[in-house]
Amino acid sequence: MPAVTLAAKALAVLSMLGGVPGAANAASTPGDDLRSVTSGRESAQPGGVTYPRAVSSSSASTASTALPASPLSRDVKAPARESAAVPLATDFAAHAQRAKSLDVPLIVLVSLRDCVYCGPIRQRELAPLVRSGKYEVREIGMDSTAAVRDFDGSTTTGVAWARAHGAKVSPTVLFLDTNGRPVAEPLIGAGLPDFYGAYLDNAIARGRARLHGGNGNSGAATRRD
Repeated sequence: MPAVTLAAKALAVLSMLGGVPGAANAASTPGDDLRSVTSGRESAQPGGVTYPRAVSSSSASTASTALPASPLSRDVKAPARESAAVPLATDFAAHAQRAKSLDVPLIVLVSLRDCVYCGPIRQRELAPLVRSGKYEVREIGMDSTAAVRDFDGSTTTGVAWARAHGAKVSPTVLFLDTNGRPVAEPLIGAGLPDFYGAYLDNAIARGRARLHGGNGNSGAATRRD
């Protein structure tokens, strides 16, 4: 089931239960959640995304899948990055080759230093994939100026890399092939904890199908299979 449909169903159910005020309206259009989360403010937003300080929310792309609003408060302070949870990207060409050897897409978390929503995604969703040894997961800061090797062997930075891959808010999780092309829709925002794992499983399954030359419409396999 497409991630957009999953998000809409999740919001509809929660709206019926009274868990997310206004969720029924947000479910009508996949991009509405991302468009409505800010009114010119910076830093953490109630929609589960953090905008770079130099980027206005009005300029953020709404073409990709925005997940339902996170219950996290905008007042929660950003935790220090858990350095051991997800390794930082250093060489995308090498990372992609390892992902290929594992028969999975390369999973990249695009984060920000002050992102309050990145920690839960990093620790709860992505760290278990890293520990399993069955996935290649890397993180890159969209505000980082540290040098990294890109897919084509050139040197780039987190700032330039995120811009080139269309990541405008954090957390954004990308699913890429060996050339850095997307093989599944990115997951934008922290979403709802009870549903994020399903979105992630679905994206990984779609990415794997695309890598095999399929259309990505196969049923989602769980990460624990």
